[in-house]
Amino acid sequence: MRWKLNEVESCASTLDEARLLPPWTIVRAERQLKGRGRFNREWVADEGGLWASYNLPLEAPGDHPWGFLPLVAGVALMEALKEFAISGLRLRWPNDLLVGRAKLAGILVERPREKMASVGIGVNVHNPVVDYFDVFCDQPTRLEDLTANCPSVGRLCTMVGESLAKTFDTFLSGGPEALTEELAAAWGEPRPVVVITDTERICGRFVGVARDGSPILQRADGTRVEVPGGGVLRLRELI
Repeated sequence: MRWKLNEVESCASTLDEARLLPPWTIVRAERQLKGRGRFNREWVADEGGLWASYNLPLEAPGDHPWGFLPLVAGVALMEALKEFAISGLRLRWPNDLLVGRAKLAGILVERPREKMASVGIGVNVHNPVVDYFDVFCDQPTRLEDLTANCPSVGRLCTMVGESLAKTFDTFLSGGPEALTEELAAAWGEPRPVVVITDTERICGRFVGVARDGSPILQRADGTRVEVPGGGVLRLRELI
Protein backbone atom coordinates (compact mmCIF):
# COMPACT_ATOMS: atom_id res chain seq x y z
CA MET A 1 0.00 0.00 0.00
CA ARG A 2 1.39 3.39 -1.00
CA TRP A 3 -0.32 5.31 1.77
CA LYS A 4 1.17 6.47 5.06
CA LEU A 5 -1.50 6.93 7.73
CA ASN A 6 -1.47 9.72 10.30
CA GLU A 7 -4.17 9.41 12.96
CA VAL A 8 -5.23 12.15 15.37
CA GLU A 9 -7.87 12.18 18.07
CA SER A 10 -9.36 15.50 16.98
CA CYS A 11 -8.57 18.48 14.80
CA ALA A 12 -10.34 21.42 13.21
CA SER A 13 -10.26 19.73 9.79
CA THR A 14 -8.21 16.88 8.37
CA LEU A 15 -7.76 19.01 5.25
CA ASP A 16 -5.89 21.60 7.31
CA GLU A 17 -3.63 18.91 8.75
CA ALA A 18 -3.06 17.19 5.40
CA ARG A 19 -1.97 20.31 3.54
CA LEU A 20 1.31 20.29 5.49
CA LEU A 21 2.16 16.68 4.61
CA PRO A 22 3.46 14.98 1.43
CA PRO A 23 1.52 13.08 -1.24
CA TRP A 24 0.31 9.58 -0.42
CA THR A 25 -0.41 10.58 3.16
CA ILE A 26 -3.77 10.01 4.86
CA VAL A 27 -4.85 12.08 7.84
CA ARG A 28 -7.71 10.51 9.79
CA ALA A 29 -9.38 12.08 12.83
CA GLU A 30 -11.73 10.53 15.36
CA ARG A 31 -13.69 13.78 15.16
CA GLN A 32 -13.42 17.15 13.46
CA LEU A 33 -14.26 20.35 15.30
CA LYS A 34 -14.73 22.51 12.20
CA GLY A 35 -15.41 20.13 9.36
CA ARG A 36 -16.38 21.85 6.14
CA GLY A 37 -17.98 21.18 2.82
CA ARG A 38 -18.07 23.09 -0.44
CA PHE A 39 -18.13 26.90 0.03
CA ASN A 40 -17.27 26.35 3.73
CA ARG A 41 -20.66 24.86 4.51
CA GLU A 42 -20.73 23.16 7.91
CA TRP A 43 -20.06 19.42 8.12
CA VAL A 44 -20.78 17.76 11.46
CA ALA A 45 -18.06 15.19 12.19
CA ASP A 46 -18.70 13.47 15.50
CA GLU A 47 -16.85 10.39 16.71
CA GLY A 48 -17.79 7.20 14.88
CA GLY A 49 -17.54 8.41 11.30
CA LEU A 50 -14.76 8.34 8.74
CA TRP A 51 -13.19 11.79 8.59
CA ALA A 52 -10.07 11.60 6.47
CA SER A 53 -8.03 13.47 3.87
CA TYR A 54 -5.99 11.70 1.21
CA ASN A 55 -3.09 13.54 -0.45
CA LEU A 56 -2.60 12.82 -4.15
CA PRO A 57 0.38 13.88 -6.30
CA LEU A 58 -0.31 16.12 -9.30
CA GLU A 59 2.91 15.55 -11.19
CA ALA A 60 1.70 13.41 -14.08
CA PRO A 61 2.42 14.64 -17.62
CA GLY A 62 -0.33 15.29 -20.12
CA ASP A 63 -3.56 17.21 -20.18
CA HIS A 64 -5.36 16.22 -17.00
CA PRO A 65 -8.34 18.36 -15.94
CA TRP A 66 -7.68 18.45 -12.19
CA GLY A 67 -11.16 19.89 -11.63
CA PHE A 68 -12.37 16.36 -12.35
CA LEU A 69 -10.85 15.05 -9.11
CA PRO A 70 -14.05 15.27 -6.99
CA LEU A 71 -15.65 12.89 -9.49
CA VAL A 72 -12.61 10.60 -9.42
CA ALA A 73 -13.01 10.47 -5.64
CA GLY A 74 -16.75 9.88 -6.00
CA VAL A 75 -16.20 6.90 -8.27
CA ALA A 76 -13.58 5.56 -5.87
CA LEU A 77 -15.93 5.87 -2.90
CA MET A 78 -18.71 4.11 -4.80
CA GLU A 79 -16.32 1.30 -5.71
CA ALA A 80 -15.12 0.97 -2.11
CA LEU A 81 -18.71 0.48 -0.93
CA LYS A 82 -19.79 -1.81 -3.77
CA GLU A 83 -19.31 -5.01 -1.79
CA PHE A 84 -22.03 -3.95 0.65
CA ALA A 85 -24.67 -3.91 -2.13
CA ILE A 86 -26.43 -0.82 -0.78
CA SER A 87 -29.69 -0.26 -2.65
CA GLY A 88 -30.11 3.26 -4.02
CA LEU A 89 -26.46 4.30 -3.63
CA ARG A 90 -25.62 7.12 -6.06
CA LEU A 91 -23.58 10.24 -6.65
CA ARG A 92 -24.96 13.78 -6.77
CA TRP A 93 -22.83 16.34 -8.57
CA PRO A 94 -20.25 17.30 -7.60
CA ASN A 95 -19.38 15.84 -4.22
CA ASP A 96 -22.19 14.00 -2.42
CA LEU A 97 -22.85 10.30 -1.98
CA LEU A 98 -26.54 9.63 -1.40
CA VAL A 99 -28.74 6.65 -0.66
CA GLY A 100 -32.00 7.59 -2.30
CA ARG A 101 -32.33 11.18 -1.04
CA ALA A 102 -30.40 10.72 2.22
CA LYS A 103 -26.77 11.79 2.51
CA LEU A 104 -24.20 9.16 3.41
CA ALA A 105 -20.95 10.89 2.51
CA GLY A 106 -19.37 14.06 1.18
CA ILE A 107 -16.19 14.90 -0.69
CA LEU A 108 -14.17 18.11 -0.79
CA VAL A 109 -11.02 18.48 -2.89
CA GLU A 110 -8.53 21.26 -2.21
CA ARG A 111 -5.22 22.03 -3.88
CA PRO A 112 -2.86 23.35 -1.19
CA ARG A 113 0.16 23.12 -3.49
CA GLU A 114 0.62 23.15 -7.24
CA LYS A 115 1.65 19.52 -7.34
CA MET A 116 -0.66 18.08 -4.68
CA ALA A 117 -4.38 17.74 -4.07
CA SER A 118 -6.00 16.85 -0.76
CA VAL A 119 -9.17 14.80 -1.04
CA GLY A 120 -11.31 15.20 2.05
CA ILE A 121 -13.84 12.39 2.54
CA GLY A 122 -16.46 12.19 5.26
CA VAL A 123 -18.63 9.10 5.66
CA ASN A 124 -21.31 8.55 8.28
CA VAL A 125 -20.51 5.12 9.71
CA HIS A 126 -21.41 4.63 13.41
CA ASN A 127 -21.66 8.29 14.40
CA PRO A 128 -25.03 9.51 15.77
CA VAL A 129 -27.07 11.29 13.09
CA VAL A 130 -30.63 11.38 14.44
CA ASP A 131 -30.07 14.80 16.07
CA TYR A 132 -29.36 16.32 12.67
CA PHE A 133 -32.45 15.16 10.77
CA ASP A 134 -33.99 18.64 10.93
CA VAL A 135 -30.78 20.68 10.89
CA PHE A 136 -29.50 20.28 7.33
CA CYS A 137 -31.19 20.26 3.94
CA ASP A 138 -30.26 16.63 3.34
CA GLN A 139 -31.41 14.04 5.86
CA PRO A 140 -28.33 12.02 6.91
CA THR A 141 -27.94 8.28 6.84
CA ARG A 142 -25.09 6.08 8.00
CA LEU A 143 -23.40 2.91 6.87
CA GLU A 144 -24.23 1.01 10.07
CA ASP A 145 -27.93 1.23 9.22
CA LEU A 146 -27.49 0.18 5.59
CA THR A 147 -25.56 -3.08 5.84
CA ALA A 148 -25.24 -5.97 8.27
CA ASN A 149 -21.53 -6.16 7.42
CA CYS A 150 -20.53 -2.64 8.38
CA PRO A 151 -16.73 -2.35 8.55
CA SER A 152 -14.81 -0.58 11.29
CA VAL A 153 -13.89 3.03 10.57
CA GLY A 154 -10.23 2.03 10.30
CA ARG A 155 -11.00 -0.72 7.81
CA LEU A 156 -13.17 1.62 5.75
CA CYS A 157 -10.37 4.19 5.70
CA THR A 158 -8.06 1.57 4.19
CA MET A 159 -10.69 0.40 1.69
CA VAL A 160 -11.29 3.95 0.48
CA GLY A 161 -7.55 4.57 0.18
CA GLU A 162 -7.02 1.47 -1.93
CA SER A 163 -9.95 2.32 -4.18
CA LEU A 164 -8.88 5.96 -4.53
CA ALA A 165 -5.33 4.98 -5.53
CA LYS A 166 -6.67 2.56 -8.17
CA THR A 167 -9.21 5.01 -9.59
CA PHE A 168 -6.65 7.83 -9.63
CA ASP A 169 -4.26 5.61 -11.63
CA THR A 170 -7.05 4.89 -14.11
CA PHE A 171 -7.72 8.62 -14.46
CA LEU A 172 -4.03 9.40 -14.99
CA SER A 173 -3.64 6.78 -17.68
CA GLY A 174 -6.89 7.38 -19.56
CA GLY A 175 -8.25 10.78 -18.54
CA PRO A 176 -11.93 11.39 -17.72
CA GLU A 177 -12.96 9.16 -20.61
CA ALA A 178 -11.61 6.15 -18.70
CA LEU A 179 -14.30 6.69 -16.04
CA THR A 180 -17.23 7.36 -18.37
CA GLU A 181 -18.93 4.02 -17.75
CA GLU A 182 -18.54 4.20 -13.96
CA LEU A 183 -19.89 7.74 -13.79
CA ALA A 184 -22.84 6.96 -16.03
CA ALA A 185 -23.86 4.22 -13.62
CA ALA A 186 -23.12 6.33 -10.53
CA TRP A 187 -25.62 9.10 -11.34
CA GLY A 188 -28.57 6.77 -11.69
CA GLU A 189 -31.52 7.99 -13.78
CA PRO A 190 -31.44 11.57 -15.17
CA ARG A 191 -33.11 13.87 -12.65
CA PRO A 192 -34.69 17.32 -12.92
CA VAL A 193 -32.46 19.87 -11.20
CA VAL A 194 -31.92 23.58 -10.86
CA VAL A 195 -28.36 24.89 -11.06
CA ILE A 196 -27.75 28.16 -9.25
CA THR A 197 -24.83 30.41 -10.19
CA ASP A 198 -23.98 33.99 -9.26
CA THR A 199 -26.02 35.29 -12.16
CA GLU A 200 -28.74 32.80 -13.09
CA ARG A 201 -30.84 29.74 -12.32
CA ILE A 202 -30.80 27.03 -14.97
CA CYS A 203 -33.40 24.27 -14.97
CA GLY A 204 -33.15 20.97 -16.79
CA ARG A 205 -32.40 17.30 -16.39
CA PHE A 206 -28.91 16.41 -15.19
CA VAL A 207 -27.53 14.09 -17.87
CA GLY A 208 -23.81 13.90 -17.10
CA VAL A 209 -20.58 15.87 -17.02
CA ALA A 210 -18.17 17.48 -19.47
CA ARG A 211 -14.51 16.56 -19.68
CA ASP A 212 -13.62 19.11 -17.00
CA GLY A 213 -16.33 17.80 -14.68
CA SER A 214 -18.86 20.59 -15.33
CA PRO A 215 -22.53 19.52 -15.20
CA ILE A 216 -24.52 19.11 -18.41
CA LEU A 217 -28.26 19.83 -18.33
CA GLN A 218 -30.88 18.97 -20.93
CA ARG A 219 -33.59 21.60 -21.22
CA ALA A 220 -37.25 20.91 -21.87
CA ASP A 221 -36.78 21.67 -25.59
CA GLY A 222 -34.07 19.00 -25.86
CA THR A 223 -31.10 21.34 -26.09
CA ARG A 224 -28.14 20.77 -23.80
CA VAL A 225 -26.19 23.34 -21.83
CA GLU A 226 -22.84 22.89 -20.10
CA VAL A 227 -22.66 24.98 -16.93
CA PRO A 228 -19.06 25.88 -15.92
CA GLY A 229 -18.53 23.94 -12.73
CA GLY A 230 -16.44 26.56 -11.01
CA GLY A 231 -19.34 29.01 -11.06
CA VAL A 232 -21.98 26.65 -9.66
CA LEU A 233 -23.09 27.65 -6.16
CA ARG A 234 -25.55 24.79 -5.79
CA LEU A 235 -27.15 22.01 -7.78
CA ARG A 236 -30.53 21.21 -6.25
CA GLU A 237 -32.56 18.18 -7.23
CA LEU A 238 -36.25 18.90 -7.75
CA ILE A 239 -37.46 15.38 -6.96
